[in-house]
Amino acid sequence: VLRFQRVSPMEVSIHDPEVLYYGSNKLHRTRDMGVTWETISPALTWNPPHSQRASGWPITRAATGEAVYSTLHSIRESVLEPGAIWVGSNDGLFHITRDNGVSWTNITPSDLPEGGRVQFLEPSPHRAGSAYYAVHRFLLGDYHPYFYRTDDYGKKWKKISDDTIQGYALSLAEDPVDPELLFLGTEFGLYLSVDGGKNWFKWTHGVPTVSVMD
Repeated sequence: VLRFQRVSPMEVSIHDPEVLYYGSNKLHRTRDMGVTWETISPALTWNPPHSQRASGWPITRAATGEAVYSTLHSIRESVLEPGAIWVGSNDGLFHITRDNGVSWTNITPSDLPEGGRVQFLEPSPHRAGSAYYAVHRFLLGDYHPYFYRTDDYGKKWKKISDDTIQGYALSLAEDPVDPELLFLGTEFGLYLSVDGGKNWFKWTHGVPTVSVMD
């Protein structure tokens, strides 16, 4: 059974513009701009049985597709390493393949509370084994920001968000020139770090307190 939501993620390959990736609860790939498709992963979601109910249950049942749980929500291909694809689900799991989908590894941080949404992920443009994941859990009543960094393909993770950061996690990026310069977006604005995520400050020059989605 495949589960798709209304905002199912799509990623055009950085290495081959004919290749597109598309997410359900599995990862799909086309090599001919959508004429034919192949599934290149097993299910990559948590898929707790107690959460698989009709959309909108029990208040207002709907069929918009927006509230489908346990699907992929973020897909990114490594700029530096062809065949390395990072994905995240809307029920909290992180996975990576380094062989174009032949094999997959669950790299979810052990200290991440279950059930959140991988809202955004960003492979480093400077280091092949490094990536950043932004996870939010506000739909579960948890408004803390969860921003994670790995430098070894997900074997170890460091939570890089601290009490300086206000608002749940929405986006992040590593500067393409300076690897120590990081940009982080939350529900309440833009934050910067000039030391690789050790310290953060809010950037208010021309940026109001608004959602920073990208």
